[in-house]
Amino acid sequence: MSLKWKFIVNPNAGTQRCVERWEKAEPYIKKSGIDYDMILTTARKQGKQLAIDAINDGFNRIIVASGDGVVNEAINGIMSFPEKKRKEVAFGVLPFGTGNDLATYMGIPWSPENAVKTLIEKTAVSPSSIGKVKYHDTKSEIYFGNMFDFGISSLVNLGNMAGEMNWIKGPSRYTFLAVKKLFTVKQRKGKIRFDDGEWIDFRLMLVTIGIGKSVGGGMLACVNAHPQNDFFDICFTENLSKPRTLVGIQKIFKGEHLKLKGIRYSYAKKVEVKLESSIGMEHDGEIYEEDFSAHVEVNILPRAYNVLYNTEHPSMYWLTEEELKQGKKPDGVATKHMKHWDARMWQEKN
Repeated sequence: MSLKWKFIVNPNAGTQRCVERWEKAEPYIKKSGIDYDMILTTARKQGKQLAIDAINDGFNRIIVASGDGVVNEAINGIMSFPEKKRKEVAFGVLPFGTGNDLATYMGIPWSPENAVKTLIEKTAVSPSSIGKVKYHDTKSEIYFGNMFDFGISSLVNLGNMAGEMNWIKGPSRYTFLAVKKLFTVKQRKGKIRFDDGEWIDFRLMLVTIGIGKSVGGGMLACVNAHPQNDFFDICFTENLSKPRTLVGIQKIFKGEHLKLKGIRYSYAKKVEVKLESSIGMEHDGEIYEEDFSAHVEVNILPRAYNVLYNTEHPSMYWLTEEELKQGKKPDGVATKHMKHWDARMWQEKN
């Protein structure tokens, strides 16, 4: 099968530096000789339809050059196809946004030239799991490829989308916004259950349901997660005070938050949450108007689509397709020569 690459580029990503990065990357793409086409997004939510159009036009490598928002839109476009068609396509990312959490687990470096070189020369195809969110209040459904979360994290993203503290550049903006939101956040009461088990009462500060490990620009919320697993990793605050949350914000980037009193970590194929009042919820960093809900149900779809991962990933072991066929299971705990946060820093600098 001949490969046809479609690059979907979001000019507004990375504090509007995405086009500049694309212009540095494209000469190497041309030099590589691959069969490719590029299109710019011109409106929010357009990424889904652009991915659908690309697949209908015969492209089987769908690459998003953006942050996590358009990444999520394109994933939802891919998931609109039947499984047989999805298996003919592989999805990749050029991390030209701000958070770049999904690109982190794919192992793609951030510099435009190295990102393209890695994507074209050093990646392999692997099936990855997908999360499906059902909003009971609005009757809408949406997919995510990395993380579904809400609480202080989604409030931070809403602030980021509104341009709060936009004088701070890069992922550190998320950290400062988290501290700002902490002082005003209202801890809603709620209950959560896993795989239709018993309900657990909690006070909402943060709920993260992960296929990948990190959210919000590198916060290592789901420390053991792996996209080849057939279950979610779930980290949530059962009853966490604001002072302890402040400590948690400092610790979560290196995955050192799990020992804090009030934080719980679980695994499940299905998660259901009911809150006393609705809140904005985010999937892969994207929040839509219909995502303000008080009752959600999240199910995992194992190995639902294909991704392009770096075979020389500095921290995460990926199983090959042959190993998966042999029944081997991924290990989200095992690392290569770098820990997750160190690998993230390596990706940012390379």
